[in-house]
Amino acid sequence: MFITIYDAVKNDSSRYAVEELTYYLGKLFAASVKEVDTMTEATLVLNMQVDNYEKDHISIYLNNGVGEVTANSKVALLIAVYRLISEFGVVFLRPGRKNEFVPSLPQEAWGSKRLEIDEVASYKHRGVCIEGADSYENIADFLDWLPKIKMNSFFVQFENPYSFLKRWYEHEFNPYLEKEPFNSEIAQEMSDRLDQELEKRGLLHHRVGHGWTGEVLGYSSKYGWESGLTLPEVKKPLVAELNGKRELYDTAPILTSLCFSNPEVGNKMVDLIVDYAKKRQDVDYLHVWLSDARNNICECPECQKDIPADQYVRILNQLDKALTDEGLPTKICFLLYHELLFAPQKEVLNNPERFTMMFAPITRTFEKSYADVDYENGIPEAKDYCRNQIVLPNSLEENLSYLFSWQQMFKGDSFVYDYPLGRAHYGDLGYMKISKVIYRDIQFLEQLHLNGYISCQELRAGFPHNFPNYTMGQMLWNHQLDYEGLKEEYFKAMYGTDWQLVTTYLEKLSDYSSCDYFNAIGSRQQVDLSNRYKVSSDLAYQFVNTLEEHITKEIGVQKQEWRQLGYHRELVVKLAHALHLMAGGRHLEGQIVWRDVLDFIRNHEMDFQQHLDVYRIIEVAKNYAGFRL
Repeated sequence: MFITIYDAVKNDSSRYAVEELTYYLGKLFAASVKEVDTMTEATLVLNMQVDNYEKDHISIYLNNGVGEVTANSKVALLIAVYRLISEFGVVFLRPGRKNEFVPSLPQEAWGSKRLEIDEVASYKHRGVCIEGADSYENIADFLDWLPKIKMNSFFVQFENPYSFLKRWYEHEFNPYLEKEPFNSEIAQEMSDRLDQELEKRGLLHHRVGHGWTGEVLGYSSKYGWESGLTLPEVKKPLVAELNGKRELYDTAPILTSLCFSNPEVGNKMVDLIVDYAKKRQDVDYLHVWLSDARNNICECPECQKDIPADQYVRILNQLDKALTDEGLPTKICFLLYHELLFAPQKEVLNNPERFTMMFAPITRTFEKSYADVDYENGIPEAKDYCRNQIVLPNSLEENLSYLFSWQQMFKGDSFVYDYPLGRAHYGDLGYMKISKVIYRDIQFLEQLHLNGYISCQELRAGFPHNFPNYTMGQMLWNHQLDYEGLKEEYFKAMYGTDWQLVTTYLEKLSDYSSCDYFNAIGSRQQVDLSNRYKVSSDLAYQFVNTLEEHITKEIGVQKQEWRQLGYHRELVVKLAHALHLMAGGRHLEGQIVWRDVLDFIRNHEMDFQQHLDVYRIIEVAKNYAGFRL
């Protein structure tokens, strides 16, 4: 069988789409696939047509082995190719080709298939923001996976991903691994290559975020949360006055707020951002945020005349004018986070078309969904801002009160910047509760007048599976999908005919654990939760017989996934026992068992490197869950 492809688009992204189509069709059907020079020779045509849809739009037609794949954007064309491939049973389970389920089909299956697909994405913004500790390969594989699960965006925090790469290559928190060569030059070279991977796929490129406050003081944003620095005397008038002093906050530029009543601060920040926008016109959405700390707002008499959001909006308006004067169309993302949850009292954005609003409820609970809120009776009035005395809310209701307050002022483009796979997922031992919350959250975004979702998360968030991200991508593309259908599609490909044995087990683990407890929400001592953790540890212990039976009979990717489940079972036995002790008030015993957890995940990191971020689970455990390093 011969399949011939004609690329009617002929740009870098369409060239890549042809390569991908050639690979997967060859693997599915053991067919001869080649590209041809004219449309008349082709059995399959790739085309791109600009239309009036703001969101990604794809069309696929196939009949008797002849067809056309059309899209309205670069990334949509690649998504359309993967959408076509998925019709033949391919399931992109995890980042990396070795983790994909690709069946072997008779060649007649291609010729007999009839498809007429026309789909528009439910949401405009569908992406992930880098966190955790990552190798170059981890990031590159994740970028490759995004359009396969129908995502269209990636956010590189800071000037480049130095901080995230450094954590991996220096193996922070894992003394079992030797440090590898790494410096800022290596990070920049990797960053440049990753930018090429973004461009090749047509992924929308988000960049920077926190770091502009440090840049104003002369510190590069590429170093992220770098600390231990001393502020030169000449820079002190620029930083926030706290308790009568002007210093770096906790010795870290990224945490340091500025004196925004000082006109030099706004001028410097705007000049820096405009200069960056000139140099980096490949960036689709440039994020302009303030410091990554709270209750450190300037207390000087002039700053006390305004709340932080009013000062922020003034700078954003100044930035918009400067970008307009330079003829730069760069979109600016602004952030509702920490003090900036409190909406402005005086200022409004003069040019809403320039801006995208980003709602970031970082301290929210993940034990319930936006869909569970009583919107008629449960939303309180947004609290008044109290300088340097704010307490961030855990409840969805209070978080949403701040969003609704901002929405009275800003009616433009917006999305939620959420954190289900940033910390909370470590507390969900089966990853099934967090998957359902993601599913229901995204289903409900339209009612919140939000146009999408960027997940701030570890890229290595797949232990024991990547169903949370898979659900996220599919739902952002089509928010009417059935959860049970998604679950069957994913886990049947991952575990084979007995997939329901696994999902039943994983759902029980989720029922008997808590996202919130691991994420420092709620009392550290909870008798009921302690008992539940005991059940989850016992469930994992008893699952060994099922594992042994299936590891011996499965083949290919499914054997690999059952083996991974075996590692996960061992972790759950140990971690759930440690959490049982901690929640039961037996802290010393809990710390002793935690040492065993540390030894296990460190010793086996290379066995599940792509799926469990050992750096990050340790960091969250010590900063939030109450364990010691």
